[in-house]
Amino acid sequence: MKDGKFDLKTFLNNLELYLGTICFFVLTVMLTLQVFSRYVLKHSFTWMEEFATIMFVWMIYLGVSAAVTHRKHLRIDFVLNMVPFQVKRAMLTVSNVIFFLCNIYVAYIMMDVIRLLGSSKTTMLQLPQALVYSIIPLSLVISCIRLVQDTIRMTQESEDNLGASKPSMDLEACERIYLEKKAAKEKGEQA
Repeated sequence: MKDGKFDLKTFLNNLELYLGTICFFVLTVMLTLQVFSRYVLKHSFTWMEEFATIMFVWMIYLGVSAAVTHRKHLRIDFVLNMVPFQVKRAMLTVSNVIFFLCNIYVAYIMMDVIRLLGSSKTTMLQLPQALVYSIIPLSLVISCIRLVQDTIRMTQESEDNLGASKPSMDLEACERIYLEKKAAKEKGEQA
């Protein structure tokens, strides 16, 4: 939402993050219910563990794609900070291309695995295993799309913000707000 209105572009750019968050909440609720039922009710639901495992796998692979979208994926930038701008841009582009190719390779292998699974079902929930594992190639393909978007975005970035991601928490803004409140409090005590 931007200015209280639904923004389709923002929604689509964060779709993996939203779906991963839903998986996280479902996983948390399921595991909490499982612990409660096991220790309080003295009864265990085996299907909950299978479902929680599926949600965990889905959350992880959706998280990979979301991390690529927000440039939070694992990257060692020690060397990147020591090279000139054009070399840094080239290194980031090559990194994205290698990541892209690895994603395509793993997605291709997973498609073969899914094909080999055929119509087999999970043990407790009797869900098609092809459906359960389909999140892996799907999220890898989405990651590839995000890598292409990121590479295009890098061509338009200046030297100051090339390849940079927004911090999860703006510590400088937090410190500024804290100091402002502290100064206001001290000013109020002096008056």
